Amino acid sequence: MTDPVYTAPRRRRQKNTVTIQDVATRAGVSIGTVSRVLNDRNWVKPETRARVMDAVASTGFVPNARARSLVTQRAQSVALVLGVEPTKLFEDPNYALILEEATDALADADYSLVLLTAATGPARERVSRYLRAGHVDGVLFISPAEPTIDPLVAFFQEGHLPVVVCGNPFSESVGLPMVYADDETGSRALGEHFRASGLRHPAVVAAYPHTSGPAERIGGFAAGYGDGPIHVQSAMEYSRAAGRAAAVELLQSGRTLDSIFATSDLLALGVIDALHAAGLAVPGDVAVAGFDDSSAATQAEPALTTVHQPVSSVARVMVEEILGAIEGDTARTRVLATDVVLRDSTRR
Repeated sequence: MTDPVYTAPRRRRQKNTVTIQDVATRAGVSIGTVSRVLNDRNWVKPETRARVMDAVASTGFVPNARARSLVTQRAQSVALVLGVEPTKLFEDPNYALILEEATDALADADYSLVLLTAATGPARERVSRYLRAGHVDGVLFISPAEPTIDPLVAFFQEGHLPVVVCGNPFSESVGLPMVYADDETGSRALGEHFRASGLRHPAVVAAYPHTSGPAERIGGFAAGYGDGPIHVQSAMEYSRAAGRAAAVELLQSGRTLDSIFATSDLLALGVIDALHAAGLAVPGDVAVAGFDDSSAATQAEPALTTVHQPVSSVARVMVEEILGAIEGDTARTRVLATDVVLRDSTRR
């Protein structure tokens, strides 16, 4: 006997019977007029637009995203291209916050975010092919440091897609619109604070010191401190481990130190780890400050003095600029204000 479970016909899914024609009939207009209203075109009379929207509400019509994309010639999505390994999303709170804020801001505009990672040559080739295929309408690019000559950056410069860069990861101008915090002003204020606090032997721990953003942080701090050149100790990357390694090397150099400015909070946490391991008190022996005012700053022991950069605002301004560029506007470079947040790591 045949098992009836496998021979019984499956129930077909009930389709949504409300179509754009139903909306047009209810509103007493053409399908084209409904389409123009749903795609927010401007050449529809206000009273007609209101009638169409009333018909949409009363029929329960839900526009088909694929059909809409065929009309608008848009994918209704934006790529966030991350120029580091995917694990950095879990290690660096700034990346996670930018992803969260950008996703929410795009959703408010009915856009989806597509996350792509491009930390290696092969990955960048795949990302370039994906972007060239028209899967997204624009790109948000985030990377801590970039070579001037790179196939992915070259693709962005060709202008095939609107692009907005987070920060300034380049050592020289590449002509792309950027949204970043005012690194120089915040760091200058921190240098002034070090000087006013009586700290006389500062050093800087910096990742990618020759790229624009870190260079402005170093230069701003030195200008604010204002007492000759300050030693800069390079770190391999923006990470706690890299900050610890750089601080160990700095301590082994035999330099006289009473304070360290690390150009990110994660680096500063690593610096504190190295100082504690060496039996030095923070801030009693060495004062430490960071840059970002990320969640890591309040989790540090002691709590970290830092330069606050408005990461949430950076993400939302990036989305504002990319959506404007998708609509045909020219994306602008935007610089957001920073300020110093004083906590226990520099209070002596």
